[in-house]
Amino acid sequence: SVDFSCSETDCLLCLGFPRAHAFKRETERLVNELRSSAQYTEQQLDIIADRTFSLLQSSNQIHESLMSVDLQVRHVVQATKGVEGQIDALSKQSEAVYKRSEEIAQSQSQLQAGQKMMNENLKEGVTMLQEAYSNLGEEVGNLRNEAMEIEKQIDSVGETMSSKFQNLQSKADDIEHMAGSSLSKQQELLDGQSTALRGLKFLTESQSAALEESR
Repeated sequence: SVDFSCSETDCLLCLGFPRAHAFKRETERLVNELRSSAQYTEQQLDIIADRTFSLLQSSNQIHESLMSVDLQVRHVVQATKGVEGQIDALSKQSEAVYKRSEEIAQSQSQLQAGQKMMNENLKEGVTMLQEAYSNLGEEVGNLRNEAMEIEKQIDSVGETMSSKFQNLQSKADDIEHMAGSSLSKQQELLDGQSTALRGLKFLTESQSAALEESR
């Protein structure tokens, strides 16, 4: 804290100017409060910097999650292509069975066996495709929910940081205004003290001269 303790000369002024002494004490109190407010502001800015770093880390996590989604989508696309290949193969088999059914129209049992095999393979392909799309939908839904939750947290932190920054800016403006006013009044006090010192010096010299003349 700032110490405005009186010197020997100031003590003489304080006896003659009690208001000046009181103003000096008030100035000391204001300066100490301003310094405390400045330290608090600096601490809050450090907290904002830490939260900004955490926000950047959250953004990196979102980016990594999106990359993971993209990778999983690629895997599903590859699996889908595999299923499509199986379906194409089944389609070709169906054509072959159909052609063969015409050739072996007399062998009804063989035709029925071929049709049964074709239906089973087709069902397996459709089931695999449905499972692949179902798994993809669940994974994308979960990741979308996680991304929305992280986005809500980011919005909340951003609003809190914005509000605190506005409060700190307002306090900084108040501190700047109070500091300017206090320094101006302190200058007026110093000017008054200088004038009083010159008057006291003149009075002392006059008293010394009077004593010399009386001798």
